[in-house]
Amino acid sequence: MGAFTGGLTFRQYYVTEALPEGWKDAFHQAIAQHAFKDIDPHTEEERAVGWCSPHFPLDVELEQSQYLYNEYLVLALRIDTLTVPGPLLRIYSEKESRRVMAEQKRASLNRYEKAEIKERVKLDLRRKMMASIKAIDMVWSWSSGTVRFFSTNEKVNLEFMELFESTFGLQLTPEAPYTVALHGWHTLDDAQKAAIERIEPESFADADTMLAAMKEV
Repeated sequence: MGAFTGGLTFRQYYVTEALPEGWKDAFHQAIAQHAFKDIDPHTEEERAVGWCSPHFPLDVELEQSQYLYNEYLVLALRIDTLTVPGPLLRIYSEKESRRVMAEQKRASLNRYEKAEIKERVKLDLRRKMMASIKAIDMVWSWSSGTVRFFSTNEKVNLEFMELFESTFGLQLTPEAPYTVALHGWHTLDDAQKAAIERIEPESFADADTMLAAMKEV
């Protein structure tokens, strides 16, 4: 969602480092290495993150023509979640416990047996369930160094930054008034940028006003 369909809510970042020589081929290999991989239902893994096509989230084996558009690199962050709802797990664990007690002609099970049944039932349910899929677009203008990620969720943005930096070996700088001034305004000369570097934090309310406001709260 984001770049081609859906809302236009996004967070913006900057890449200030120069791209390496032969970056298109190097990035193609890195994208393949960090492409989305399905969750193994036989494990306890509940969340998986990786790159996919911005047009169809099930496309994870990508050619350059699928993500390079003129001066833009466009990918989607795919997040799959595979969790068994608690109420469902309790119901089927109880069902299996009753079956075992009837089979063994017992009135109850100890906590270790119940725990074993719960884990066995959980794995069985995971094999029958489909993971939920979410895909969030990322648009990187490699000519200007701006990156837009179409989600404002804090956790998802942290996952995106980690995957981006692991994939491309480049650091993302989040957009803020300070970073916009340094990286987003292309009309600033070196003297103006140096002046911004020397800016000190300043309060827009005097100490007495701030103290009075705190007392009212």
